[in-house]
Amino acid sequence: METYQYNIIFCGENITVNRPKYVMDKSIDFELDQFLKNIINKDKIITIGILPIMWLIYFLFEVFSGRVNDLYTLILNLSLIFLFAFVGWIIYMCSIKNIYGVNTKILIIIFFILMLLDQGLKLIIKINFFHSYLEIIPEFLYFNPIINTQGSWLNARFNFNIGFSLLIIINGIALILFLELYRYLKYKNIKNFWTDLCFIFIFSGALCSLIDKLFYGGSLDFIGISDLFIADFKDIYINLGLLFFIMSCYKGGFFSQTEETSLKDDWNSIKKFLNFIKNDILQILKKEKV
Repeated sequence: METYQYNIIFCGENITVNRPKYVMDKSIDFELDQFLKNIINKDKIITIGILPIMWLIYFLFEVFSGRVNDLYTLILNLSLIFLFAFVGWIIYMCSIKNIYGVNTKILIIIFFILMLLDQGLKLIIKINFFHSYLEIIPEFLYFNPIINTQGSWLNARFNFNIGFSLLIIINGIALILFLELYRYLKYKNIKNFWTDLCFIFIFSGALCSLIDKLFYGGSLDFIGISDLFIADFKDIYINLGLLFFIMSCYKGGFFSQTEETSLKDDWNSIKKFLNFIKNDILQILKKEKV
């Protein structure tokens, strides 16, 4: 029987399906079915694996830096890989139920929950428990509130010595860029689960960071892991945001693009984005004047 070949683009990838001529099959083609299963399995593995890989890279850095000196610390920190894999699995399950993005109302609710969880808890800690110390898992997990006056973990860990005022300015500019980038993606009709959650988590983390700097004079951290660092919820938000960002790039075909772009093409893309920001801000200002 004579057949036709159909080239189908799905999730940024090509698949060739052979269908008999003049035959209308109501079931999903075997080739397409297998392709979808492969895509789903690949997405699942990548989503589950990102956070454990991120943690492993960081932890190995600390090991080779000489900050991990005993087997107990090594085993407990490596065990966090299973926790992060479980978080990745939960995120994957949510993603397959919201392929085309998250409802705007739900995004707003998530945003307020994230802000309330971080800032509300910090207010309670600052008023009632700032000088408290609680060891939850011996020599591994503890509650120990501090004010990181260097403004960020990166600034403190690597001694970048970036001035506090400059950090506030960078933080403010980053918030504007995150917001405008998300609006630009929506303008380009790019909306899915990964871009929505990437924006909400990174924007929430950055806004919490700015509030900390303005009201506490630094980051109010309270979650201690071994002797490696003391973090807070906004750090968790930003790391989850990185997962969503990586998956957004992957689903958008960024890592599989074979076409090379010139510097001129890249610069034109940047100019389009900057022009969008300018026009968007001017439009918002005009509305406020009216």
